[in-house]
Amino acid sequence: MDAQTMLDDGAWGLPRLFSGEPELQKPPLYYWLVASIAALRGGTVDAMSVRLPAAVAAVLCVLGLIAFGQARACAVAGVTAAVVLMSALHFTWLARIGRIDMPLTLTVGVAVGAVYLSRISRNAPRAVILLWIAYISIAAGLLFKGPIGAVLPAAVVGLHLLIEGQLPSPWRGRAWLRLLHELGLWWGAPLVLVLTLPWFFWADAVTHGELFRVFILRHNVERGLGGSTLRASVWWFYGPQFAADFLPWSVLLPVAAFVCWRRGYWRADPEARLGVAWSLAVTLVLSCASFKRADYLLPAYPGAALFLGCIFANEERRWREAGPRGVWIALCLLPCVLALAMTGVWLVRVERGLPAEEPFRDYTKFAAEVRQRAPQPEEVLFFRTEAHALAFHVGRPLAVLVEWKDLEERLADSAARYVVMPEESAAEAPQSLPGVRFTELLHNTALSGGRHERPLVLVRVTH
Repeated sequence: MDAQTMLDDGAWGLPRLFSGEPELQKPPLYYWLVASIAALRGGTVDAMSVRLPAAVAAVLCVLGLIAFGQARACAVAGVTAAVVLMSALHFTWLARIGRIDMPLTLTVGVAVGAVYLSRISRNAPRAVILLWIAYISIAAGLLFKGPIGAVLPAAVVGLHLLIEGQLPSPWRGRAWLRLLHELGLWWGAPLVLVLTLPWFFWADAVTHGELFRVFILRHNVERGLGGSTLRASVWWFYGPQFAADFLPWSVLLPVAAFVCWRRGYWRADPEARLGVAWSLAVTLVLSCASFKRADYLLPAYPGAALFLGCIFANEERRWREAGPRGVWIALCLLPCVLALAMTGVWLVRVERGLPAEEPFRDYTKFAAEVRQRAPQPEEVLFFRTEAHALAFHVGRPLAVLVEWKDLEERLADSAARYVVMPEESAAEAPQSLPGVRFTELLHNTALSGGRHERPLVLVRVTH
């Protein structure tokens, strides 16, 4: 909806829903990408334009690990990390759907990798170019998802410096100044602000402060520190969640950690330490937030994949040089076998599991029935119905209402005759608005085999 309103109205500055309300939950960069792709494809937002930015970001994350391995002269580690990442359960899933967490993962990964390579580079101009890439990537992360786009790469870099013993003591002022100069913070931070703050200030001004209240306070401060209406999760939420979502590779992580310590790879392999700092820092930061969800942990996955790739590369080198040939071959085949197994699982899931579930999540048939009875430009009211997929397929004009009083006033002041509401609200309607006659026309469950993830009713209103 946000992208389509940009194309329909030509107003690209502030995303808006079909109801006309400004979209203030996220900054606009993902919506800009979707609208741009849709514009190239005829001007109509479809599944391809919504999903393509996430899919491309996922591919770039995988290719980025390969490039990182090449840059560190360890192609085996990079390729193995890429295979691990592209076949991890939840990463593969989020690469198929339109979620902003995947582009955020890309910006965090690019920033972390660029800062790391700049610090070990002996070529000063190359180091500066890498820092430019890092700060532009952080700016993109801010425009994708807000402050977390800068917090996560900063946390990873900070923890890695601490592990490496390169973080100065708090009282060593000159050492801190030297470190900040090496990181280019004196020019990088202003660059990020120049690229991002103009939109935030402009959007806050045109919404009369709503951007600050909704996006900053409600969706960042309250979600992070508590006080939000959303239910808080336990602090250890991401532990078992990661174990399930990073399958099949999460099973190998404890083994890799033991091998890393036992063989001395921890001291000898700086990229393995970077992988640990990467995944651990992201997990710790997100665990401190009150509100948690599985998708948020996605930026930790490339770090875990890099760690596994480094341990595998070290073991592969060890067995190639001294081990039996049969064991070495088996070791090399292990990532391929696991990746192929996950590919088989996904083929079954995508070709058989999802099509069987689709009728119980589909809104297109119900939307078509709604518009058959209320053809555009007739307005459709959504009462206590936050169903964005349905709203997208119904199209404009529509309005979203929550309170019975607001519904009564809207029905009195407009020519609206059709309302979409939950089944329980339809049952309450005669008592809540006795002066209005509600006639149930259609249940979406009737179009989906008797059940739906969100049972809704289309009613016609007469006075």
